[in-house]
Amino acid sequence: MTALCVTPSFCEGKNTMILSFRSVLVLILVIGMAHGLDAGVTTPATDAAALERDWRMQDGIGTARRPVSYAQAIEKTLDRGDRLLDDLRKTGTSLTSEATDWAALRARWKRLSTRHADEAQWHELWLTVHRLRRHIVFANPLLKFDALAFVKQAPAMFSHQLTQYAGRHARPGGGVFVLDHPGQSLQCRALTPARLPRGSYQHLDVSFDGKRLLFSFCRAESDPPAGIDGAVGRRFHLFEMNADGGNPHQLTHGPYDDFAPRYLPNGRIVFISTRRGGWHRCGGSPGHGCENFTLALADGDGAHPHAVSYHETQEWDPAVLNDGRVIYTRWDYVDRHAVYYEQLWTVRPDGTAPSIYYGNNTLNPIGIWEARAVPNSNRVMATAGAHHAMTAGSIILVNVDRAVDGTSAITRLTPDALFPESETYVPPKNWHNAAGVAAPPPVPIEAERWPGHCYRSPYPLSPTYFLAAYSYQSLVGEPAANPANMFGIYVVDAFGNKELLYRDPEISSVWPMPIRSRRRPPTLTDFVEAGRTGQGTVFVQNVYDSAPAIPPGSVKRLRIVQILPKTTPGINSPTVGIPNASPGKQVLGTVPVEPDGSAHFQVPAGKPIAFQALDQFGRAVQVMRSLTYVQPGETLACAGCHERRTTAPRPGSFALAMQRPPSTITPGPDGSKPFSYPLLVQGVLDKHCVRCHNAKKAEGHVVLTGTPEGRYTRSYNALARRVTYASWGGRPGDFRKVNDEPLATPGFFGSLSCHWLQQVLDGKHYVTLAPDDIDRLTTWMDANALFYGTFDPADQERQRHGLRIAGPTLE
Repeated sequence: MTALCVTPSFCEGKNTMILSFRSVLVLILVIGMAHGLDAGVTTPATDAAALERDWRMQDGIGTARRPVSYAQAIEKTLDRGDRLLDDLRKTGTSLTSEATDWAALRARWKRLSTRHADEAQWHELWLTVHRLRRHIVFANPLLKFDALAFVKQAPAMFSHQLTQYAGRHARPGGGVFVLDHPGQSLQCRALTPARLPRGSYQHLDVSFDGKRLLFSFCRAESDPPAGIDGAVGRRFHLFEMNADGGNPHQLTHGPYDDFAPRYLPNGRIVFISTRRGGWHRCGGSPGHGCENFTLALADGDGAHPHAVSYHETQEWDPAVLNDGRVIYTRWDYVDRHAVYYEQLWTVRPDGTAPSIYYGNNTLNPIGIWEARAVPNSNRVMATAGAHHAMTAGSIILVNVDRAVDGTSAITRLTPDALFPESETYVPPKNWHNAAGVAAPPPVPIEAERWPGHCYRSPYPLSPTYFLAAYSYQSLVGEPAANPANMFGIYVVDAFGNKELLYRDPEISSVWPMPIRSRRRPPTLTDFVEAGRTGQGTVFVQNVYDSAPAIPPGSVKRLRIVQILPKTTPGINSPTVGIPNASPGKQVLGTVPVEPDGSAHFQVPAGKPIAFQALDQFGRAVQVMRSLTYVQPGETLACAGCHERRTTAPRPGSFALAMQRPPSTITPGPDGSKPFSYPLLVQGVLDKHCVRCHNAKKAEGHVVLTGTPEGRYTRSYNALARRVTYASWGGRPGDFRKVNDEPLATPGFFGSLSCHWLQQVLDGKHYVTLAPDDIDRLTTWMDANALFYGTFDPADQERQRHGLRIAGPTLE
């Protein structure tokens, strides 16, 4: 049998066998059985067949997904190759002979297009174009590395951003593998030792000196049961080994999922872990849910692992930026929609200075994941993905020099793949079939909820060139599992060129990374002392530096609200008030704001907190629908409330609040910590309202007694829906009760927008409230009209009857 020509030069005049697509598939199967494709090893003898099959899939030759003719596919490949050649020559790559050959191929395509050519001629030209294009792709100096590591993994049994990394949903198979000659051979070898038990592998990081590898592993002998529970008890732990596969050893232990490890410039490891504790607030059912993932740190040998983020719900994908900070994805839905706002944040390697990086007011894409710094650039490359599916979608560049929100900061590097869950493919009106005949478009995969074909795990080589995992198959959303063999590893560029590096027909290949030394980012000073507890300090330069604007002179104090993690699994199991899937809260108290808008105060370290700007009546003019936290001894500074983050603040020494020691928090009224509607509000109602609003005399058909009624009390059920609260989903047609809008408008939520409270303050209800009474009512309304200050069912029952509790179990 004559072998297929696999050299990048022209095949004209060579003894080259032309195979049909069906023959290629048969050849792959036959040789695969002979050489053990089920073990994930592709031998050089199958390279040509595998490459041709991949080119057919890319172009749409003989496929159901947007099928095209050979002539159409060649034209598109030539156009993309033109841009690639032009860019490589601009960077100094010598491709003179390749450019000449490429021009000859275009001329040949034009000649065949003007006469009736048979399919064999088109097929031969198509193959020749692709072979030369592949040669040009791998002439790129950025691809001159000797070895490429990656992970083989079957995607989790449950497709969701939360469940995809949980050990209880892990499917067995895979490992850490290496390509010794990427671009020259599709043969790979295993690095992870055979003595490890059967299980699942995920994520990968190469040390800065290129000598060690980090990954995570979960023992899994079989597929877990379908459903949200999975195989309870399975956990991912961190592992490390030499770059040659030697000395594999486990770094973390215990009843936690530890994954997504990254080497830090200071020798420590940052990773994601369930060590923070708590459960996500939406999804699941009573008794069933997903544990919280947040940032954690450990020493280089895995010692002293501990949570370093106090966020109340999930975080993902840490990576080191070129300036030494850590970038990651945070799910940030405090009093907002639960699907959006999974965007990029940064933090210093010691856990100080958590700050939004991009997109906290952006609705498309729904989420940005797997961000990595682009070498020699201030941009990051990432995956724009969905919420209700595993990480996959389109690869993007994010440039915060352009904007910190919205699409103007985003460059789509793979425009062929849409942003899943937030975009839908619309076929062109002038659609033609593969024969070039005008026809109605077929129903495309992209018209479904999850767009067909997708990318993930980008590794940037420059702003233009990158490695990535790519799937021809459509992303599957929750609760099903994605196909085990979705992804292969590719070299991709911004011009639309893709060349296969490796694909296993049985299992996905993801998280590619060259095994080589790389520049170590600067080591940032560590401001946190190990084991230290206590206070941190916050400095706000000017609360009126705000978007949208806050009325000048209106703010007198800041209220510090602590956001409480959910301690029970399952959405609204139990509720803490009528707002759907609401976080728990308690009020730490207030601090003064100076006439120039500055504030300087102490807060407890290790607590997730949010700020509210209050007027003279203690009503929230503006609220923070996010959270921050401080490490022990940290000073956290911000320019204002929702300040424009693209402008530099003026020197802080001129602020009035900095001319004095930091304020201490003045505690809020009784019943605000732990939060308790019966203790905080009912006393005011008993004193002023119950005499006219009781079971026997209910003016306006409103009863304001503290009698238990359902989940709450009669007064709460009567008043809470008369407060403009934030509730994911809200009431149909009632925009005041939903929170899909990205920004909080001053005076939109809580007590300042409450008409009946304003009427009371104006004396229209024949009630005179003391300052303490007003403080109680405004504190309750601005805390999103909650009832309970705990997720513990037994403590909630005590609170419903007006009894005191010790406080939440997780803060």
